[in-house]
Amino acid sequence: MGLLQFLQKKSRVPSDSIKIFETSWSQSSKEISEVRHNVFVVEQSVPSEIEMDGKDSDCIHFLALKKSKPIGAARLQKYGKIERVSVLREYRSKGIGTAIMKRVIESAKDLNVEKIYLHSQMDSKIFYQRLGFIELGQIFFEANIPHIEMILK
Repeated sequence: MGLLQFLQKKSRVPSDSIKIFETSWSQSSKEISEVRHNVFVVEQSVPSEIEMDGKDSDCIHFLALKKSKPIGAARLQKYGKIERVSVLREYRSKGIGTAIMKRVIESAKDLNVEKIYLHSQMDSKIFYQRLGFIELGQIFFEANIPHIEMILK
């Protein structure tokens, strides 16, 4: 099976030009970094030393491509924490973030982890609630941005 056929099989977005697939940091660090830098460092002013925390090689990564352009990414810690969910601004509200998250959740369930959870920015809380996550605990700050822990029910 060629790469294109593999990506089409793994896609969760109903578009021939957008593919979402599981990958690794060693395979896709350039593409993942491009998306995350634009979303977190440029758009949200997260310091690059916080964004690039040294944990990427230990994670399972997910990448959304439109043709060959990276447009979305996420990572999954092997103990069930979803992190760095990001979609370029011009591709938001098109189902790409939802499709990425469904793929990440599917992979997390395959790991048989005790819980699947994340730290949601407060602005994204409703997005995660629509995917079945519920709030847990109090609001806290990461990179000067208010967050809330959420767990998949």
